[in-house]
Amino acid sequence: MANNPYEQLLTQIIRIESQPRQALEQRLSMTQRQSDILGDMDSSVSALHSLMETFNDTITSPLDGRAASISDDSYFGATAAEGAVSGSHTMKVERLASTDTRLSKQYTSVDGDLRSYFDTNGSQTFTISVAAPTDVDEDNREDVSVTVDPDVALTENEDILQYISTTINEAMNAAMDAETIQSDEKAVASMVNETTDTARFTLRSGQTGFENRVTFTDSANGLLAALDVSNAAVASGTGGGYVTDLGTTESNSLLNSKFNLDGLTMYRSDNQVSDALTGVTLNLKEVQTTSLDFSVGPDVEGIKSQVSDFITKYNEIVTQLAGSTMIDGDLGVRGVFAGDPTMRSLRFNLRNDIAATVTSQSAGMVQSIAELGIKISEDGSLSIDDDDIFDEAIESDPIAFKALFTGSDGIAQRLEARLDGYLGADGIFDNRVDVLDDSVRRIGDQLKDFDDRMYRRENQLRAQYAKIQESISLFQGQQQFMSGLIGGGSGFF
Repeated sequence: MANNPYEQLLTQIIRIESQPRQALEQRLSMTQRQSDILGDMDSSVSALHSLMETFNDTITSPLDGRAASISDDSYFGATAAEGAVSGSHTMKVERLASTDTRLSKQYTSVDGDLRSYFDTNGSQTFTISVAAPTDVDEDNREDVSVTVDPDVALTENEDILQYISTTINEAMNAAMDAETIQSDEKAVASMVNETTDTARFTLRSGQTGFENRVTFTDSANGLLAALDVSNAAVASGTGGGYVTDLGTTESNSLLNSKFNLDGLTMYRSDNQVSDALTGVTLNLKEVQTTSLDFSVGPDVEGIKSQVSDFITKYNEIVTQLAGSTMIDGDLGVRGVFAGDPTMRSLRFNLRNDIAATVTSQSAGMVQSIAELGIKISEDGSLSIDDDDIFDEAIESDPIAFKALFTGSDGIAQRLEARLDGYLGADGIFDNRVDVLDDSVRRIGDQLKDFDDRMYRRENQLRAQYAKIQESISLFQGQQQFMSGLIGGGSGFF
């Protein structure tokens, strides 16, 4: 079949007539490539645009980042947020906040003191009040009712103390399930054995400090008083009462933390303090004997990380634009958007937005990205060329540093405004991708139509060649017949 001259001729004709398909395939490949690159560009530009929006946010710009620096964080830690004022401070931790823990008096484990109490007085109901602040009332407290009525089978003090502990914990969990208190607000009861033959009942507040202390309303027959849990004194010996002196106010309660900040003595219910110094959270860890210095200033590393992220996102766009618009005459290579005015304009304008002086900056303030130690390479990409200059620009004038990006004609403002028109449902990228996708569909339809035509053309040629071969075969048969007649002499005459 391969040596059949008619088949070879047909194949050659089909190959010649199919040449226009290659042009359609090239157009399809180019169009698809352009659509894919625009899709990638859209993603990259969206990422940079979103970052510029965060830079320009007047409330939570990452360029406002603050950090606290401490030479020794063994005693306390400090973190600074936006709004923290730069400056130096002294700090000394004098006392850590603790939970309000109450003890019952000590009982001999196997004795029947408590069994006798319940046999005489029966079921007892008391309330434990815990701090449960709300959005409308930060001083709100919730009363949790507890009813104890130990089974007659419980005869020993240790077993009844364990029963009381379990009943209190169940009541606290029920209040939590009913959402009247949070999990960290519930008091926790336990039975403890100080020695092998003694037992106590303990009750501990959910959180530290005077405002989170527990208070009681005793039962009708004074169960809590009998247990000595409600004794308004520090427990000593075998007696019950406070573990830590409760006091009566924020300043005299030993439950509260105590620290000296810049010469001022302060008290808090927590060891994490966020309302002593604006924008700064102090984490008290250990009591110290001498004061330590700490400072608050710009978060140089955090801000540098944000700017590095900006540089990475910007350079990604520059690289995409360079590759898609390049023209190499020596190698005869052209990017898919070579000569495209929209892409060339974007590339030029982005570089201008980066390099141009920020005129809204006052004299003496940094006015260009180069003054931050950031280099603009020949290809338009950015890099932090001098870390010392960059760090100094933040430390010396963080306001001016931020304004270089977020001022009225700052770099982030320019870029955000520039990129706006390229993004969104009506943006340049989406519109062009829609047009290209329509072209891909049209070219696909043209290829299908072309293939259908070539299929019909091949069948037509095969039918024609079949008829020709049939005619040739008929002619050859007639020729042989005539030759036979002539060669056989005059047998017919």
